[in-house]
Amino acid sequence: MQSFVCRQQVPIFAEGYDASLNAAFELLSQEKSSEAYEAFLELIRARPGDENAYEGAIVALLQQTRWNEAQQLTEQARAACPNSTILAARQTWNWIYLTRESEVYPLVVQLLERGYRNPDWLREVVLPLRNVLICHASDPRLVSSKQQKRQQDRATLLKGIQTLEHWLERYQFPISDEPVGVKITLSMIARNEAQYLEECLKSVQGVVDEIVLVDTGSEDDTPRIAERFGAKVIRAEWQNDFAAARNIALQHATGDWILVLDADERLTPESKQAILNAARHPQFAGYYLEILNEIRDGDYFVHRIVRMFRRLPGLRWEGAIHEQITPSIVERKGRIATVAAQIRHLGYRGEVMQSRDKIQRNIELIQRALEQHPDDLFHKFNLANTYFTAGDYEQTVYWSEQTCPYLRGDEDYAGHAWSNWIAALNHLERLEEALRVGADTLARGVDSPTVYYTLAQVYYRLGCYQKSLDALDSARESAIRIGLLAPDGETLQAGSPFTGDVGVVGYKWRFAYARALRALNRLGEARALYERLLQERPRDPIILIDYGQLLAAMGDLAGAEEAFQQLATHDAYQLLFQQLLAKLWWDAGDYRRALPYVRAVALATPADPAWAERWLHAAQESSDWRSLVEAYEFYAQQGRAITPEMHINWGRALWQLRAYESALAHFAAAIELNPQDANAFLNAGDALYQLGAYSEAADAYSAGVERDPYNAQAWFTLGNCYFRMGVYDAAKIAYEQALAIDPKHAQTQHNLELTRERIRFTAA
Repeated sequence: MQSFVCRQQVPIFAEGYDASLNAAFELLSQEKSSEAYEAFLELIRARPGDENAYEGAIVALLQQTRWNEAQQLTEQARAACPNSTILAARQTWNWIYLTRESEVYPLVVQLLERGYRNPDWLREVVLPLRNVLICHASDPRLVSSKQQKRQQDRATLLKGIQTLEHWLERYQFPISDEPVGVKITLSMIARNEAQYLEECLKSVQGVVDEIVLVDTGSEDDTPRIAERFGAKVIRAEWQNDFAAARNIALQHATGDWILVLDADERLTPESKQAILNAARHPQFAGYYLEILNEIRDGDYFVHRIVRMFRRLPGLRWEGAIHEQITPSIVERKGRIATVAAQIRHLGYRGEVMQSRDKIQRNIELIQRALEQHPDDLFHKFNLANTYFTAGDYEQTVYWSEQTCPYLRGDEDYAGHAWSNWIAALNHLERLEEALRVGADTLARGVDSPTVYYTLAQVYYRLGCYQKSLDALDSARESAIRIGLLAPDGETLQAGSPFTGDVGVVGYKWRFAYARALRALNRLGEARALYERLLQERPRDPIILIDYGQLLAAMGDLAGAEEAFQQLATHDAYQLLFQQLLAKLWWDAGDYRRALPYVRAVALATPADPAWAERWLHAAQESSDWRSLVEAYEFYAQQGRAITPEMHINWGRALWQLRAYESALAHFAAAIELNPQDANAFLNAGDALYQLGAYSEAADAYSAGVERDPYNAQAWFTLGNCYFRMGVYDAAKIAYEQALAIDPKHAQTQHNLELTRERIRFTAA
């Protein structure tokens, strides 16, 4: 199956125009719409009253589906040529396909009465208008209503139908026996969809008149749920072909219109009336609906696809996967419009894709389809896209190379295809190559916000932050040009031809812009964007992380802490939020505030000694002795060697907690590891002193001063020990030695005086 772009087929009502217009009309016939439009504008400037030049320019715009501009030019043309029958006919054609029947009817009757009978116009305007009026008149709310106004409305419609049929018969234009009606059939295929089906069927209540479901081998309650909603359930063997299954459902449908949903899809409540209204316009053979593919909460990928179409003879689905009805409609010269309706699709959420192994299934089906149609670009695009979703970027690049250079560029998926290629190269860190592909994309005239957004990501990784901002500005300008965004650059609009992640002009765009601003040190502007982002997505962990880091850079540490703490509500970010807060206060030198976070990270990452060592340091600096003891115990439990200095610090923490015997054990361990460490002996002496073992303490102090004879504090503690033992002469010598080293040691002087008194008292 070939990939398909539905071009706008527009009849030309101009007849017998001046030869100077030939070249421009030839461009129109070749569908070189842009060139034709410029050529007609040039002719209009030379001859502002030329109705044929005006119509040519209008048709050129319509071929490009630039409806608003075409309508504006039509109004301008009719003002310049008020008596032009051709431009009046063109106006009615525009209105028919803008579904403005109440405005078009009087002008159509006026043209008919003036004798206008262009066969294309009768076929494209008068006959469709008659069919529209039939659909409105067959609305059950009018047929069964007893209200006088509704009865009058129906009578008016019936009279309008008779009038149009009168003129069609008078001008001998055959009234074809087309299926005209408003009955809607919901057509579905499903297997083991009990988890999703009920909500899907609830979403179309009040919209569809019939449900046809082809069950391809369910082993759960899928058929019974469908039957409970009144569905006609047809059981069929799965043939690894989605189109085949959908065609079975199509064969059993009896509605005038077919609405297609999968079980994991829901018609949004706001779309119900739009679907009902669409069924009243049989001038269209099908409608594009917007599919909102949810990736995660509040994050979705959007594309348009024909999901509502008239049940015309011979229509068939094509394609074993990513099946389409569009080629069959266009082959029958059916016109396709867009309805402002949306379908919410849950099937691309990560957990659903994994539980159903959709990715591998899709790859196998697409590869099988490519074996049958090896040159099909749409299949190649879908294979590249599936590999991108799976995170296989090498395969994405390979299949993108087989696809993108051969696209015309006006395919709905062209921008998405090129963007995947650029993004895959970005993921593979082939950044210069990504820029070359991006330049090629833009040179080919592919106008897609996603392309510019993806290039902005590449520039950011290259450190070209201003270029990243420029690309993001271009993304927003592109979104306005294609109608995805309103001219205010903020408001999303439905019905644009955009295929891709709408976040690239929404919250993802703002996030990328804020990051680039932050990198350029434009912190105030970045902060305003982050705060807006958090109003939209208050719990988004990635935004919270960046915002916290920005606040830290601005010196707002308390604000940064508050931002990081909000990550605690996400199970997957428990460790990261502790790490961020630990780093925040550690870098600020506030070890007391860093301590609980450092401890938490160390406990969570026992294999990483760096965090345990930070815990030791923060507890020591904060004089949090209990935490320090816990840190040493944890450090030792991991089988790491404890140095003599660590034993001493561990012992001192225990000493502060008055666990003197435990402290002594660590001082002894330090002595055993390094018998020359004076500090170990002196700390052991402190522990023995507190335990009342003054003799052993004196021995430890003596060993300490032997190794560190110039330590005044050590001589002082030795003197205290001798004083407690009543060995005053030895105490006196120790105090004097301390004063010799440090004459300003006030406590030593006091104790020396006490010792001398005791010596005098004893001698007396």
